[in-house]
Amino acid sequence: MAVITKKDEKIENVVGELNEGYSFDDFINKFQELYPKDWSKIEREHAKHERKTKSGKTHPMPEPIQYLKNALNVWNKKKK
Repeated sequence: MAVITKKDEKIENVVGELNEGYSFDDFINKFQELYPKDWSKIEREHAKHERKTKSGKTHPMPEPIQYLKNALNVWNKKKK
């Protein structure tokens, strides 16, 4: 199950709200402003992975900031 539903649509909406030449920090702040529930869900899912993972092991879910950075990069590659 996807952490964020309609991820591409939401990323496109956030990018549409930003000025050209936006920074990644601008993107994060605007995403948190527009989709606070989705941001909370990303943080909850990451925390759940952290709790379930045994000490010394890793899990596939990146940190919440990195998760959004990856999602934005994938979206940008699709748009080119």
